Amino acid sequence: MKDLSREIWKALESLRGSVTADQAIEVLLYDAALHMGMPESESDRTHREWISLKDADAYAELADSRAALLFASPSERLAAIDDLLSRQARADRGVVWISHLPAKRIAELAGDADKVRCAFDAALHPALLLSQQGKSVRFISADYAASQLAIMISTIIEAQLDVVTANPFSRTDEGQFDAEIIMSPFGLRISSGADIPKSTLSVLGENERSRRLSSDPVAVADGLQSPCPRVVVSVYDAMMFRGVGVEPIAREALVESGRLQAVLSVPSGMVFPHTGIATSLLVLGSEGTGPLNVRFVNLSDDRFAGKTVRGRREVKPASSWLEALHANLSDEQRFAADVPVSAIREKDYTLSLERYLLPPAVIAVEAFLSSRRARHLEDVVELIRPLSMGKEEDGEFMIREAVPGDIGDSDFLEEPKKETLIERAQLRKARNQRLAPGDLLLSVKGTIGSVALVPAEAAVDGESGFWTAGQSFMILRPKKSEISSVALYEYLSSGSVKEALRSLAYGAGIPTISIKDLKEFRIPVPSAEEEDEVVAAFQDRQDRLAEVRTILESIEHARDASWPHRELQRARA
Repeated sequence: MKDLSREIWKALESLRGSVTADQAIEVLLYDAALHMGMPESESDRTHREWISLKDADAYAELADSRAALLFASPSERLAAIDDLLSRQARADRGVVWISHLPAKRIAELAGDADKVRCAFDAALHPALLLSQQGKSVRFISADYAASQLAIMISTIIEAQLDVVTANPFSRTDEGQFDAEIIMSPFGLRISSGADIPKSTLSVLGENERSRRLSSDPVAVADGLQSPCPRVVVSVYDAMMFRGVGVEPIAREALVESGRLQAVLSVPSGMVFPHTGIATSLLVLGSEGTGPLNVRFVNLSDDRFAGKTVRGRREVKPASSWLEALHANLSDEQRFAADVPVSAIREKDYTLSLERYLLPPAVIAVEAFLSSRRARHLEDVVELIRPLSMGKEEDGEFMIREAVPGDIGDSDFLEEPKKETLIERAQLRKARNQRLAPGDLLLSVKGTIGSVALVPAEAAVDGESGFWTAGQSFMILRPKKSEISSVALYEYLSSGSVKEALRSLAYGAGIPTISIKDLKEFRIPVPSAEEEDEVVAAFQDRQDRLAEVRTILESIEHARDASWPHRELQRARA
């Protein structure tokens, strides 16, 4: 099949200068579809591009490409078309194309359905694969270019595909189906709900006058309105945990519907290689009494994914996403977890894989805590959330604001390098987040889990020059009756505990730990004997580090006293 693709590409290369690479592919498909009996569409943009080449010398090369494509079998034609379209980033042409293996895995999630509705551009390739299997398939998209592409490819591969150009969310197309695949564009703003059924909007607590909807929660509500016994909905990963707009309402409605059977967590680039967006596939079952458990599947696991030379995870050819929904799980298998609906309720309907499929380090932390007296973090420390200080060019007071880069190799925070001028009106706010010796700084945004102790020499006096913390941190001020600063630092600086903290983070761009999750993070309370042991070990480490620093300083002095450093320093002086 690669030979066929190379032959086609070689012929299309000759069209450069007449049309772009994307246009050349679409003109080829249009020309091939015409030869397979598709009527001409004179109003179509691709028709006009085809006409411009029809009487040109380059058309002979186009004809050679078409002949090579149509000489192959229908399945080989689709494979060659997939290779052509997968090479192009097609966002500028308005069509999203999923390559063969992820499209095949998504199509398989339809199960044994005979009639399938595939909604939105990204569902086109799964729709074509299902139609090749002899299933009755409808492809519906509001995008005219996607509809035309669907007609052209289905004609070329000799597949029966019912193509409808309409907003899939409007549910204006009639028909009964056994399964649906809904793959709406991620994060698309929906300016008005006028063409969305009231029953869909009511799931989200909205009405037809809404102006703040986006495609992902609407896709969830739309899937819940489908009567099909199997519905697959793709959403971007942030939809699984964010508290933005109606997203939490959509998740709660999904869980409480009893229809959610599985959440498949897809690593970034596996389905949509031209973006870095991590996605989730939601699998819904029939209406009525739903399952007591929801299966969470990690498609980043080695049984499903392999790394490419670009570091992106790609689908393993021998894997099966459908089988993962029903596979028996043992204690040793960490690719999936069956989570009770009651546990999802307790986590405020968060559907992030990381909350339920725990990494080994998190399991180790849980085992450590199970045999000890543990308290929530909010019970053992005062949590102080730093606020933005702003910046005044003519401010009369200077503060030093700590950032993650001020956490060095030592256990202590280094003197913050960032100096910020503020006015007296801001001084009270700055004082409220003034760092004191013994405080801990914990990074809860960006580089999650970095932690440092505030040293005894931290500036605390006066109205100027004292240390504060930036908004990437949370200030932890231990309550002395519970745990010492040193013992808390030793626990939080453990690699396993840092990984446990990172498992709580959310955010598609900059990971962040919510204040609620941080407050509920469990901390072991050491006994008096353990406290003494921790403090003694910490002090011994500091003494040894001081000796190492002295040795390193003497080595540096010796270096400066030797040639050529000695002469160069004299010349510079």
